[in-house]
Amino acid sequence: MKKVWETSCKSVGAKESKEGDETTGGGLAWGGGCSPSLTKDLAMFTDNQDPVNLIAVDMKTGEQVASMPVIDELPEGTQVSVENPAIVYDDGEGTVSTIVCNWFGAGSAKLGEADNDSSIQSYENIYDVGWLRQGNKMIAPGIERVDTVKTEDGYEMKSIWCRSDLSDTSMMKLSTATGYIYGYVQDMETGMWQYIMLDFETGETAFTMDISDKPGYNNMAIGMYAGNSGNALYCPTGYLELLRLQDRFVYLPEMPYRKVDLDQAMRNVLSQEKFAADGGQGDVEGWLNTITIENVHPNTTVAIRMKGISGETGSLKLYAYGTDGTLKEVPAEKWHIQTEDGETPDTLSEDVLYEVHMIVEDGGDFDLSETEKEIKISAVQGA
Repeated sequence: MKKVWETSCKSVGAKESKEGDETTGGGLAWGGGCSPSLTKDLAMFTDNQDPVNLIAVDMKTGEQVASMPVIDELPEGTQVSVENPAIVYDDGEGTVSTIVCNWFGAGSAKLGEADNDSSIQSYENIYDVGWLRQGNKMIAPGIERVDTVKTEDGYEMKSIWCRSDLSDTSMMKLSTATGYIYGYVQDMETGMWQYIMLDFETGETAFTMDISDKPGYNNMAIGMYAGNSGNALYCPTGYLELLRLQDRFVYLPEMPYRKVDLDQAMRNVLSQEKFAADGGQGDVEGWLNTITIENVHPNTTVAIRMKGISGETGSLKLYAYGTDGTLKEVPAEKWHIQTEDGETPDTLSEDVLYEVHMIVEDGGDFDLSETEKEIKISAVQGA
């Protein structure tokens, strides 16, 4: 093992709440900010200056190629300490998007004392007790998306959007399939702990779901994590409970009263190589959707909601796996794509949510289940 390169970042040291602040805690890390996140070409992280800077470093050389202040549009006097891992998404076309969240106030005020021993792993020693008792009002707000764009002259950074009204402590998750950022926050007016979905492109709130206003539903820095089904988001809480959020991306339009079991609904990435090897033609579009429907009629229409599809409608094909493990094209008369309002578009946009309606048959060519009155399909778009 040998050191290939090293690079330094600057810090103003301990960040603490000042007299008159609503917060009582401070920052956790005196040195750097969030842990580095890696892309193919870059390492992305923040420092601990005032203001905090997002830094992009060349993976091969360690050279700093771009930087800019982040979450610096907050009201005067609001402190910033970016310490949770940032969300970093490389679109493969020269743009790396980074989502950074302010976490000032989470750290115990004792961390700034000269004789404090931060190696003592107790909640009171590391985190602010006021946060435990009063919730996210004790955390400074601020969530920002910054894009690092590769140009002919190198790299440049630009702010896409910034939210100064949200305090997130749960280490947000990005779904590139849905185009949403998922978080766990507290509504400062109602006191409700809630799941929140932000539009990745605009930063606007797309959906919230209340959980509870009880103090124990504070998740207190325990990060959310996603299940391997591609359709389950988990968030632990201080009540030693595990909350789960699932997206009802599939339904039966002819029988809306009958719910599809989401524990048997999966969305997974299907690589281009796997798609082609299994018989798909052209380019894979969207995720592989695997769905099981129980107690159904011999012929049933399944609607699958999906986003991120573009191009001409006529150029799209739907493929589904057969029992032999290969992809086969679904006949045109067996499926169609439409908007949520039921319209059939000629051109598709990545920003619009569409529905793929597919007629499935119990025991048919695309039924992967041998159980009677149970249909299992695994379908993906191709173009």
